[in-house]
Amino acid sequence: MIIIVYEKKYHNQIIHSCIDALKKGKSIAYPTDTSYGLAVDATNIKAVKKLYKIKGRNFNKPVHVVVPSVGYAKKNVRWNSIASKLTKKFWPGALTLVLEVRSKKQEVRFLIAKTGYLGVRMPRNKIALDLSRLLKRPITATSANRSGGPDCYGIDDIISQFKSSKYTPDIIINAGKLPRRKPSTIIKLDGDQIEVLREGPIPKSKILNLIS
Repeated sequence: MIIIVYEKKYHNQIIHSCIDALKKGKSIAYPTDTSYGLAVDATNIKAVKKLYKIKGRNFNKPVHVVVPSVGYAKKNVRWNSIASKLTKKFWPGALTLVLEVRSKKQEVRFLIAKTGYLGVRMPRNKIALDLSRLLKRPITATSANRSGGPDCYGIDDIISQFKSSKYTPDIIINAGKLPRRKPSTIIKLDGDQIEVLREGPIPKSKILNLIS
């Protein structure tokens, strides 16, 4: 496990170093606008399988992703006017949209675990955004914890959860202690039907008021 202490003045060097690692199938714990997340190149099936082992996660559970752009999301999920309204208002931010998958790519199909839906997100955090934007591919957006464990808001939390595990993140970007915020609000869109799967920093009322 390699720990990189994040300093803003070295942002570009750190991001490019981590992108090289992602391209090699490595896993990276990184800060978001909520808690720390765990990234692998979401288009690399071997790396995603490794992610499941690190988390001790059941392969039947889908994995959400941070997308490099709205355009990338539109190519892979069924976008509509409601998705556009929500992302224009809340992206980047603590909103995950779960939409029907249109892509037939094998790597996308693996992420969704036969659900037919993919969760897409763009956090309000420059490290998280640049990892995906400069990789030019989505990264996984799952929390940097063991399955069933609490969300991690600092490096000590991450190390503690994985200290007795056979599988650990390859790299941790130590951006310090994050404010304790709820995980992202998750909205599932099925055509014009809206379902709030999890209410987080963005209240359900704000979502419904925007689209009413």
